[in-house]
Amino acid sequence: MKLALFLPIALASLSGCIPAAENAEAGQNPPELAGSCDASGLAYAVGKTLTQELETKLKKEAKASMVRVAPHDGVITMDYSPARLNIFTDEASKIIRINCG
Repeated sequence: MKLALFLPIALASLSGCIPAAENAEAGQNPPELAGSCDASGLAYAVGKTLTQELETKLKKEAKASMVRVAPHDGVITMDYSPARLNIFTDEASKIIRINCG
């Protein structure tokens, strides 16, 4: 009897794990991945001094919609934004790491 009551509740709660039909179609990105940046080709900038011109160039090359510069002694949040380019610098404003998120 307890199993008969538990099973429908368990199945109903699992139905929230099924992806929405509009995102399941082939070739369609989920909304959170639309406009994602790509930092894979930006390794050449590591070691260079970050300037406004270089920041603009990196943003364009990564196809990012926004840039976050994290100085060596700065604090950043752990929120994830797939369209954001993160540029980490040292105390001399040299780029030490670049990634998206």
